[in-house]
Amino acid sequence: MAEFSIQGSTDPFLAAELAQGETVVAEGGAMAAMDHTIVLTGKAKGGVLKSLARAATTGESFFMQHATAQDGPGRILFAPGHPGEVRVVELNDDSWSLTDGAFLCAEDSLEIATKRNKSMSGSFFGGTGGFFIMNVSGTGKLVVSALGAIQEMAIPKDGELIVDSGHVVGWPSTAEMTASLSTGQGGGILGKMVGSVKTGEGVVLRFKGTGKILVASRAQPAFIGWISSRIPKSS
Repeated sequence: MAEFSIQGSTDPFLAAELAQGETVVAEGGAMAAMDHTIVLTGKAKGGVLKSLARAATTGESFFMQHATAQDGPGRILFAPGHPGEVRVVELNDDSWSLTDGAFLCAEDSLEIATKRNKSMSGSFFGGTGGFFIMNVSGTGKLVVSALGAIQEMAIPKDGELIVDSGHVVGWPSTAEMTASLSTGQGGGILGKMVGSVKTGEGVVLRFKGTGKILVASRAQPAFIGWISSRIPKSS
């Protein structure tokens, strides 16, 4: 199995140590540097139809980078396309759902696919990828990245974990997700919209079940808005 390690504390690299014959799969354009023993190719992971569906519905690349230690063992560095933390998740015959842009790299043994979002509310305004979300399943190592730092938040026993939709990175199959316009429990749709405006929280995702949710310290929409507000406007 490939050995993954995080290199650096601020905007880190992901280092993958591969034995001869081993392959890892990464988001398109993620390779930063590699040994000469590694061969890098672009392939449609899971076939053309699955890759088309993934690219069209989740915003991920159609072609993924396949790095194979062909001429002996080797080391490769991957870098995400945005600043922030990188985290390795161990899968043991289970699956994880990821928000748009969270996938960085995975062992080739894992299945990468798109699945229909079971939450209708999440599909319409959940900020998780709409009607389809990326799903990674099987046994092996998955690597995710996010804007800012990543924090693990456990779902309370017999309760809910509520997370702003822009801060969610990924969640295990043991968690059930629904979306709402505010953290309030009542008041109807209009009341929730008013409450959302007052608190500035926007759409929140509610998780029930068991497991830990990966939460990012930076929300992409807010980060983009902050950058846009500082770009001089043309006269």
